[in-house]
Amino acid sequence: MKKLILLFTVLNIAIVANAQIDFSPKNSFKVEIGLPNNASNYAFRQLMQGLVVITPSYQHTFDNTLTIGAGLRYSFFNVNEFKNNIDMTGGVHIAGAFAKIGQEKFYGNFGVDYGVRVGYASNVFATNTNDEANGGPRTSEGVFVEPTLGLSLMANEKTSFRLALGFAVHDFKFTPEDVSVESFSGISNDQLKNNTSYFTIGFGYSYYFGKN
Repeated sequence: MKKLILLFTVLNIAIVANAQIDFSPKNSFKVEIGLPNNASNYAFRQLMQGLVVITPSYQHTFDNTLTIGAGLRYSFFNVNEFKNNIDMTGGVHIAGAFAKIGQEKFYGNFGVDYGVRVGYASNVFATNTNDEANGGPRTSEGVFVEPTLGLSLMANEKTSFRLALGFAVHDFKFTPEDVSVESFSGISNDQLKNNTSYFTIGFGYSYYFGKN
């Protein structure tokens, strides 16, 4: 993955050096698919493994390159069956909507799109332990904040592909109560104090509706 990122960066630098006409986006539809990597909340990092983050969104870019947007966000974390001793299976679905503010600018065929997403999500803990204790998943809700960075490469005048990076922080602490168990073996209460957060790295596609 590091070699892929380096190659992508070198290609973008080469394109910038040879570009003569800057692309000016106006309206765009974007889709990103990424792999989440747990960062904080020790229990979440140990017991859950990220499988996918999917983010479709709409974005408008003003003449001064300021952007506003809105979209949906879904992520899924699977229970790591090799790191728990309570025979827990299943996963956590996190689904919500967000608004975004940021900046998008192209340098020839190379674009930089960065900003902050602020949203509200439902967290669905769909595990066998919840099924046994409650007859179904446990749910909670809360806000999330996600700084993002996209490095785009134009394919033609209406489409581009991007390397998409993000760091999401959710307003929930992963605790034994979320999965209907008394405790996490080997994990102290002090290790459950941090909010759940994770890095995301993936790729995206943008379709542009016009130029400014």
